[in-house]
Amino acid sequence: MACSSVRWAWNGSWPAAVSDAATVDRTLISFVAGCPMSRFPTALLLLVSVAAASCAADAPLKTVDHVDLPRYMGTWYVIGTIPNMFERGKVATADEYRLRPDGTIDNWFHYRKGFDAPAKSWHGKAWLPDPKDASRWKVQLLWPFRSDYSILALSDDYRISLVGLPSRKLLWVLAKDPVIDDAVYQRLLELARGQGYPVEQVRKVPQRAEDAGKPGYL
Repeated sequence: MACSSVRWAWNGSWPAAVSDAATVDRTLISFVAGCPMSRFPTALLLLVSVAAASCAADAPLKTVDHVDLPRYMGTWYVIGTIPNMFERGKVATADEYRLRPDGTIDNWFHYRKGFDAPAKSWHGKAWLPDPKDASRWKVQLLWPFRSDYSILALSDDYRISLVGLPSRKLLWVLAKDPVIDDAVYQRLLELARGQGYPVEQVRKVPQRAEDAGKPGYL
């Protein structure tokens, strides 16, 4: 399914994705054409939904225009994530970044296996493939695996961030505080959806003991 590029509009707070019209796969057109008229609105809705999702997933990621790297450093609590083998079964997870004199980044992943369990950490590293673009990193927490880390949204005060992989398989809502406003959280998920991420898979990470076991949490 061919897709056009994604445009971005800035409203002074968070960017909003605006998708252009997509070229629709012939099999989907055939599906709609073969539907009885009584079912046509439903079939058309399915057609539009699938086409839009495919377009967003195929398009290159749009990252933030500028990142002040020293200001981005510090501890970021993981508010929400697409569950993965590294984070599943962990609570109070956080990423800590420290800028080295050579421009590379020390990366610690902090976690507990339960709120009564001791704190543990993995140490890795990160670097900028293009020193002029601090919105795109290479991250290596476990040798020899490397990931592309793309900063998709960043609040003006550098306290809330949305990060994802170009594959759309992993996504993180990060914050300098362990709890954020739910309206902001939902806005970030909608932004991620506009870039083709399966946000229905995202789960919140328990950062407080009272959150453990709640619906929608890991």
